[in-house]
Amino acid sequence: MTDPYGKMANYSDFRRWLADEGRIPHSPSAQRKARPSPAAKPAAERGRPNVLWLMADQLRWDTFGFMRHSMCRTPHLDQLAAQGMVFDRSYCAMGVCVPSRASFFTGQYLYRHGALNNHYRMKPGRRTFPEFFRDAGYRTANFGKHHCGRPSSQVWEYQDSFQDVLGATAPTRVPFQKQCFSDAVYFGYEKSDNPNLVLHGTYPAPVEATKSYHLAHYAIQWLEWNDDPRPWMLRVSLDDPHPPVVPPEPFASMYDPADIPSDLVDAMRESLAQKPQTVRDYARLHGDTLITEDDHRRHAARYMGFVTHLDAQFGRVLHHLEATGEDGNTLVLFNSDHGHMIGEHGLACKGPLFYDGTCAIPTVLRWPGRITPGTRTDALVHGIDLAPTLCDLLEIPVPDDHVFDGESWRPLIEGRKKQIRDHTFLQFEDFGFAVVDGRYKLCHWDSDPEGANGELYDLQTDRYEKRNRYNDPDLASIRAGLTAHLKAWRTHHARPQDHPHPEIWEIGGQS
Repeated sequence: MTDPYGKMANYSDFRRWLADEGRIPHSPSAQRKARPSPAAKPAAERGRPNVLWLMADQLRWDTFGFMRHSMCRTPHLDQLAAQGMVFDRSYCAMGVCVPSRASFFTGQYLYRHGALNNHYRMKPGRRTFPEFFRDAGYRTANFGKHHCGRPSSQVWEYQDSFQDVLGATAPTRVPFQKQCFSDAVYFGYEKSDNPNLVLHGTYPAPVEATKSYHLAHYAIQWLEWNDDPRPWMLRVSLDDPHPPVVPPEPFASMYDPADIPSDLVDAMRESLAQKPQTVRDYARLHGDTLITEDDHRRHAARYMGFVTHLDAQFGRVLHHLEATGEDGNTLVLFNSDHGHMIGEHGLACKGPLFYDGTCAIPTVLRWPGRITPGTRTDALVHGIDLAPTLCDLLEIPVPDDHVFDGESWRPLIEGRKKQIRDHTFLQFEDFGFAVVDGRYKLCHWDSDPEGANGELYDLQTDRYEKRNRYNDPDLASIRAGLTAHLKAWRTHHARPQDHPHPEIWEIGGQS
């Protein structure tokens, strides 16, 4: 009827309000929506389960109440987490959109699917798990950002999006209307025609004008109008909180920059001196070294406001699912393609970085009757696990010639295992690689000289990865062990001769 801030979406909401007030009769469709939840019905009567995938873009792993964040309020996602299972140690394949999403869709590492960065497509012939769901009789749809290195028409039965009216969120055919963003702060520029260079600001229009609001509305309409007897898979893929970090009011001023937690402020003040040259060069060229501490605080506060705005839009979709009674027969997945730095190490970006701020992602699964509410796991899970997990849980046949590099989470969900791997591996294009064993993280940059190209962090004692212990003699054995694991992984999954775009090696002069 109304969103969490008391505003009606459209005239049909007004009709429902009049009916609720007893002034006109309820429509037949509204009466159908008021039926009891099918959660109480036997599985045989409910039919095959639906799948709702709520996906954000550039959303950190830790900015939620359910991840014990002290400031950021996310009531709807907190409720979802309380009703399902939280994966506390979830990583993406690479901290950039297309490679990470391609790994979600294929269940494969980068060299196998071929999408090494945002400008590459998947290798010819690569297929995705929504296609397997379609083959198995599911109706599939995506609302919002697709961006996985394969045309959306080949992946989804139905795809729709919304053009940002102010050009602030790509893809859009509308030029960025910078004159409307009067309080915008840019990366070292007075103003720019590139919205990605906006560090923070305020969206100069109501919530109802935002792209995320409209995408949630479109998804709700699709569910309302769905009269297809097939089970459905629906992805609601919102751009927020991807830069530019410009939430609308009341979210833009919801959090006080003065209240940013002290440990994050300390991380903002950290020097990059201990980081490899590749990281320092990226920070300089991207413009992060020009950002003041005050603007880092404002950026972090507005980022949190953006997250709460995102939570409200996902909440509208979840409320609709509950109101229609389909929540009892729907598996809900919530995640993000990668994270975002909100000031740690003086960074406000994604890119050639392996810090948890960019590579760790939120992951929640809810499935009434199959997943025990309020459960958590600290098992190492990875973006390449998503496709095999959903196909396994929903019993979707996978073609014999499709190879999954990932593992199904079903043993974790059913309590048969505590872990499904000892190490997880991360990658940045073809020159950065990392391994995590749960406590320690080792990073290696081929772009820097040997001996000065590594990072090693104790994630248990150093949450923001401030102290690089790569050359610490006390961790020499840890470094040697992780280095061996990383070399072995590269032998199988990142060999130069398996490079999906070998012309890059020739251009770069590498062998």
